[in-house]
Amino acid sequence: MLVRITLWNDYICPWAYAARPLTAWLIAEGHEVVVRSYELHPDLPPEGRDVRPDGRLDKVFDHIGDICADADLAFVKPSRSPNTHRLLGLCEVVNAHAPEAFPAFDHELAAIHWVRGQALDDPATIRSALEVAGAPADEMLELAADGVGERLLEASMEAALEAEVTGTPAWRIGELTITGLHPEEQFQRWVNRLAARHQG
Repeated sequence: MLVRITLWNDYICPWAYAARPLTAWLIAEGHEVVVRSYELHPDLPPEGRDVRPDGRLDKVFDHIGDICADADLAFVKPSRSPNTHRLLGLCEVVNAHAPEAFPAFDHELAAIHWVRGQALDDPATIRSALEVAGAPADEMLELAADGVGERLLEASMEAALEAEVTGTPAWRIGELTITGLHPEEQFQRWVNRLAARHQG
């Protein structure tokens, strides 16, 4: 049985990026996946923070690079972690007001940070991503600037809290929340078992 799944995501989370093939599998199976925003690092300064060479995060990126290579998933190690607060609010705006454009926008944002090594907090880059996705850029940016994005992001975070989400990626399937990156076969077994239980 096909089920509706909520996925909480932050585009600077390396584990969430490495888990994108799992989400692609869910969609290919016909499940409805609704992507919601989860601000993973609200402590990041507005200007972001450089990744320290040979630091803890840099080593995580090396590990993620190996995982992506095994999955044939394009990956470029970021040198900077941007603050995604405004971006995530904009994502909620696009999801609410131009949902047909969101899948392409979501794809572009992942590629910007993890494939092209561009800045997720650069206004020109984000406007371009909206245009590539076919979203009405002026309208989406205006709504986000007017505080709509802030309110929608707060609602998404509240829903995540209710679902006991503490990190990304996190999938909510029925009454169960699955957090983190898992082997594809194990993840598929969980989802199939949950779908069967939901059917029953």
